[in-house]
Amino acid sequence: MISHLVRAIALCACALAAAPAQATDYPLTVTDLAGREVEIAAEPQRIVVQDGRDLFALALLDRQDPFRRIVAWNNILSRSDPRSWAAFQTQWPDSSAKPIDMKFGDEGQVNLEQVAATKPDLLIFQTRVRQALDDAAIFDRLKTLGIPILLIDTEMEPTLNAPKTIDLLGRVLNREAEAKAYTDFYAARMASVAAGIAGTTRPKVFVEAKAGQKGLDSCCFTHGDVYWGKLVTAAGGDNLGTTLVKGRTGDITTETLIASQPDVFVMTGSPFSNEGSVSPGFGIGAAKADVEAALGKLVARPGFEHVKAVETNRVYGLYHQLYASAWNIYAVESMAKAFYPERFADLDPDADLKTLIGRFTGLPADLPIVLGAKAPAAN
Repeated sequence: MISHLVRAIALCACALAAAPAQATDYPLTVTDLAGREVEIAAEPQRIVVQDGRDLFALALLDRQDPFRRIVAWNNILSRSDPRSWAAFQTQWPDSSAKPIDMKFGDEGQVNLEQVAATKPDLLIFQTRVRQALDDAAIFDRLKTLGIPILLIDTEMEPTLNAPKTIDLLGRVLNREAEAKAYTDFYAARMASVAAGIAGTTRPKVFVEAKAGQKGLDSCCFTHGDVYWGKLVTAAGGDNLGTTLVKGRTGDITTETLIASQPDVFVMTGSPFSNEGSVSPGFGIGAAKADVEAALGKLVARPGFEHVKAVETNRVYGLYHQLYASAWNIYAVESMAKAFYPERFADLDPDADLKTLIGRFTGLPADLPIVLGAKAPAAN
């Protein structure tokens, strides 16, 4: 169990967020998450967002209205989690309708002419798409237009770079006080997890990412030493996908899954809009009973009765979009509790999620949300 002393230290660290931070002075030069120096002439008012899941980060900073600066973006949420998207629309009905959904390619492909037509003063991209930007000479072409590009990261090195991303965006968007409040909270929670997993023998963990998205006959898409793989490591687990797939992501067979003998099995899900999806519909507005029922169907797939984690009833589900979100602390806490239930008996990820939403965003404090659940025992 985490010591009371460590938790007290963590709470004290979080309390430091009350200290005021100075407003940003412009112009300024910052170093983005790709190590590039970026000049920001004035406080950005018209931004283009390459990955729509960065809305979760903007909600921590522009708390009164995370859409107030967005003129164009890739609205991934509307396609991967329509219910959560509807919750943001309900909270900010007017401003959420204004940004143009440009449906950028997943690897960062953009139509530069369309982007320039929105007259942006800042573009925000994830570092994972840098190659596509280099290949299309986007950096040079936008430099001639005087439009800066900021590369952030909440995916490749999620727990290391999510707080750095919030800190960076806080400086650039003149939201330093809001950024510090959240990063202090984040650091305190991560410190508690790190203390709890110190000196442990790591369980073998398999993550089936987007479980059920392609139906009950599909198995098993997973992440290597990025995305969910990094989150597993931060929570004290040994990510099997790191050795089972050669690239960032890949598919393995049920037979390979059985042979790998995972101690813990994590299924990630979202209410994907594609036809045939039976993925557990985690997210805002989700019903826990429905999520658990979907997990039960996935656990009952043919052959899964031979998976070690299924046999020992150590199967858990988490909201898929957390791997690309600055809210990923919930995933780390939930997995740490699943990996080491005795050490983390007093850890309450759902209570911390409620604190995150109520204290650090403009969303309703009583927002109905289910981001994690344990799968029912297989028959």
